[in-house]
Amino acid sequence: MSDLEVLYENLVKEKNLDYDESQHNALKVLNNLKTHILKSFSTKKIRTLFGKLIFLKHFQQKSFFHDGIYLYGGVGTGKTMIMNLFFQNLNITEKQRVHFHEFMHDFHQKTKKIRTKKNKDPIKTICSEIAKDIKVLCFDEFQIVDITDAMIVGRLFDELIKKKVTIITTSNFKPRELYGEGLNRELFIPFIELIENKLKILEVDNKVDYRKKKLIIESRFFLKNKKNEITRFDELWEKLYEHNDSIFVINYQSRELKLNKFSNGICRISFKELCENPLGTVDYLNLCNYVKVLFLENIPEISKSQNDLARRFINLIDIIYEGKVQLICLSYMKIDDIYNGTKLKKEFKRTISRLNEMQTKDWNN
Repeated sequence: MSDLEVLYENLVKEKNLDYDESQHNALKVLNNLKTHILKSFSTKKIRTLFGKLIFLKHFQQKSFFHDGIYLYGGVGTGKTMIMNLFFQNLNITEKQRVHFHEFMHDFHQKTKKIRTKKNKDPIKTICSEIAKDIKVLCFDEFQIVDITDAMIVGRLFDELIKKKVTIITTSNFKPRELYGEGLNRELFIPFIELIENKLKILEVDNKVDYRKKKLIIESRFFLKNKKNEITRFDELWEKLYEHNDSIFVINYQSRELKLNKFSNGICRISFKELCENPLGTVDYLNLCNYVKVLFLENIPEISKSQNDLARRFINLIDIIYEGKVQLICLSYMKIDDIYNGTKLKKEFKRTISRLNEMQTKDWNN
């Protein structure tokens, strides 16, 4: 049994995980890739031509050989957990794990700088820089929602693969589902074919959303004035967020939404950040593209003089409701008492109804 399989089975024995055959099968493949990568690195120590020839002959016969792995499946099926086990136990320094959206934002910033120097091929330049230090690149939550990304991602992956960078990526989408109704999608098809030809495609999905399973037994609306409920809210966050939260910035055209606590589709953010800042429908829709479980804290009493805040809150709840985002709240007020104004009383009844529905065990199951 491989070392990643042993780690997985230990997590199951310790009851930190429920056994999932699709997760276990994916780990077997990742462990084979891990072994191949480590042995490839060992060639640096083989100094004789004869030794290199024997090594290459052996691995040509036992070839793995993909340029990476594409893990896909539904929300909460353990794809990121699987990739993290692989990444954390790959004992090399030439590796990087990054959220795909974060990587692309950084990539576009670098591209702008290079173009000011009249470089003819910024993609090739950036990939060359990456390949100097990185041999294994892990992307979390790969998806394409922007036409700019759609038009360059093929070149990006092709250049990285040519430079012997191994790519591991997780996605909620099958390759053929990527950029499904995007503008000029026919120009995106060659990239899908590149993925299918170069990466091993693995489904991690036994049709069980383990995040939902954890949420079913929990309350989802907690009151700030009750110490034990604050503790339960914090404990639920700890239970779900996987201990790798980081600052994540959603950029759309000239707009920017910063998520200070974000981890693999799970976000913890305050009412003030989402409703007291001048955010609109586009911002909340973009939020739902990346967030599947939202911990919304410090919901206040909204007075009759704060109708702008009330409108944003109504809009936010409508959008995350339609987006099927799981919502966990920490509030100063009970649901029925959040808004005490009159101007938006009728509209807010729908918000109250949706908040109540989103707290039920059966919602979105």
